[in-house]
Amino acid sequence: MNDPVLLYAASAALACVLLLGALEKLRDMARFSAAVSAYRILPESWSGAFAWAYALAEAVAGVLLLAPPRQAAGAQLALLVLATATAALAFNLLRGHRDIDCGCGGPASGTGRGGQGGAGLSWWLVLRNAVLASWTAPALHAAAGGSRGLQWVDAAAVFGLAISAVALYYTANHLLASHLKLRNL
Repeated sequence: MNDPVLLYAASAALACVLLLGALEKLRDMARFSAAVSAYRILPESWSGAFAWAYALAEAVAGVLLLAPPRQAAGAQLALLVLATATAALAFNLLRGHRDIDCGCGGPASGTGRGGQGGAGLSWWLVLRNAVLASWTAPALHAAAGGSRGLQWVDAAAVFGLAISAVALYYTANHLLASHLKLRNL
């Protein structure tokens, strides 16, 4: 792959998703800490510290993905953040714990701006995280030296692709949240 447009667009889109997710968590750490606790994986006393560390790691990954010399490190940290969340989701789904807040922030958590109850966990969230993880591949490929430099004319394509990817992500999240809420009726 010699075209950096996909690399920068995927990195920018993933950075936006991670930064917006971290912002949601940091705005209401009590709720996010409660969501972490509800997963019942960590001892109760660790939930608050883990919640802070996770939200900060998510934010750092987003920032690193926006810095071209640090995109590979950002992609690796993003993979770690996504793998952690996905493992926790899958672990709880396998235990039959579906009726807890995913802690994702935004509509998929079921506690969006309206404050509705949690929509629950679903294998769709695992699939969503796998798609997000795939957005790290171009940054990891570029770190191996397989990309040309970005030209000024590429900026519009990068911006358009990144904004489109973020819009598709949030549209899919809203559809997922609606599906989960309807399932629980």
